[in-house]
Parts: sequence; structure tokens; C-alpha cells
Amino acid sequence: MTITFLNLYNEITGQAWSMFDSEVDDKEEFETSVTTSIQKALSALWCSYKFAFRYKKYKFKTKKGVSEYSRPNGNIVQKTIRGSKVYGIKYNKNFLGYEPDYEVLEEKEGEPERFFIQYDKICLYPVPDDAYDIEVKYIAFDAACNEDGETKANLEDETDYINIDEQYEDLFKMALMPLTMTYLIASESDENYSQYKEQYEKAYKNLIDFCKGAEIDKRIGWR
Repeated sequence: MTITFLNLYNEITGQAWSMFDSEVDDKEEFETSVTTSIQKALSALWCSYKFAFRYKKYKFKTKKGVSEYSRPNGNIVQKTIRGSKVYGIKYNKNFLGYEPDYEVLEEKEGEPERFFIQYDKICLYPVPDDAYDIEVKYIAFDAACNEDGETKANLEDETDYINIDEQYEDLFKMALMPLTMTYLIASESDENYSQYKEQYEKAYKNLIDFCKGAEIDKRIGWR
């Protein structure tokens, strides 16, 4: 099951309180207030916690003589292993070291040993002298994907879908829908607002608990 913008829109507008048409067929029929509420709720929920499903892997192959490569849209994972900080960039199953003094590095080619970030690029040192497979683990900023699987900041088109693994979809949607309704209702004095807020808080706790368990499993086998 994939949570598309169209399906999500129809489920939101199908809630008991809703006064909107819940059987639309395309984006042209979307109500602006509903789409805006969905987008606000998705952004708020996505960024509220380092959920397990936000941890993504990005792989690329180096080219001889090329040191700069595109950086995924997210923060590279950091963690401490045996007292040392490491970053989630690997070559040949080994973590690459971070190089803070890249401006004084001597020119050198070889297998990548270290990296640094310059603007939106991952820069490898030494400069690769061959094709090497690099893996990057990062925390994704982009909450959505288009129908071709390309990530984007938020849902925009009817076929866009949430950038999340299937195992988390139900719990995520259970939190997203009532949160969207609180944005849509907007008035805290409305009795429906408090009901949806309570639903959201319970669903959010369940989502957090589930993701904490999943993240423990990931850490056990991370290397």
C-alpha cells in the first residue's frame, strides 16, 4: 500500500466532521484548505522526530579523477562507536574519516579514505583513481516522492506519495490524519479539535514507540 496524495485527500475529507467532497478523482477538484492542511501536517510530523523510516541509503560509483559527488537531501548520519565519532559514509565496508582541513590537502589519487562537504557535494580524498562503490546513510529531509520515485519536499500532485516504507505506513497515517484535521479545523475552542488532537497524540506515541524498536534492530546490524 502506498499513501498517495489523492487517496489521502479522500480519506481526510471522508472524516465524520468534514464538509468536503470525499470522492474526487484528480487534483483539479482539491480544496485549497484541505491540501494546505495536509502539507502542513506532513511537514510537521515528518520533521518532529528522527523516525526510523527517515534513515535512507544512497549509493554511487566514483569516476577516475572526479572528487565531487551529489549529496542526498538530508543530514549524513553520525554515531559513536567505541568512543569515536563516525559518519555514515562507507567504502569497502569501512567508514570514511571526516576531513575538516580540506583546504590544505595535497593533491593525491587513490582509494577514498576521507571526505568533506562543500556546498551540496560530497568530496572524497584522495581523489578516486578508479571506480569505487560508496554508500551514504542519511536522515531524509524530503517527505514525499513523485510517481517516478524522485524525492520532493512535500505532496503536490495527485500521484505523489509519502516517502516511507510500507511497514510504517498505517501507523504514520493514523497520526497524520488527525493532525491534518486539527490544522483544518484550526480553532482550539471547537470540540472536534480537541478530539482530533487527542487521537493524534495517542497515534503519535504509538508511532514513536514502534520506530524506537525498529531503530534498535537497525543499530544491532548497522555495520
